[in-house]
Amino acid sequence: MSKRFISIIALTLVLMTTFSIPAAAAASTPAQPQSDAYIASYYAAIDSFSSGTVTVGFSTLGTKTMDTIGATSIVVYKWNSTQPVGSLYSSSTPSMLSYSRTSYGNEYTFTVTPGEKYYALVYCYAAKDGGSSTRMYRTSYSTAKK
Repeated sequence: MSKRFISIIALTLVLMTTFSIPAAAAASTPAQPQSDAYIASYYAAIDSFSSGTVTVGFSTLGTKTMDTIGATSIVVYKWNSTQPVGSLYSSSTPSMLSYSRTSYGNEYTFTVTPGEKYYALVYCYAAKDGGSSTRMYRTSYSTAKK
């Protein structure tokens, strides 16, 4: 075999491997929340960065430039309780929503009991031309630092 033929085969194998990695990674990632006419994707997370607090962050991506986008509420729960330990609502916290944007995200810190495990429900929201959509995202658990 000629050097040129071997080089072409090697290059072909490298390209096939390179382009197959994203497909394999996509196949192994968990299912993403389903989009709709207003919300293309949404995500929220909770983490503890300092003693006795948890921080909840969210991101909402619209299907185009939305009239209003963000989150309408964030409610934090202790892992084994149905009673909220903290909550925020866009009606009293204007920074939870933004206007005339394609995407918006923010984060908020809640005071909690150190050493306990918490999760949050975040209601992501997008509106355009009188229509709207709200999607709930339940975060994983995070233990508040002691």
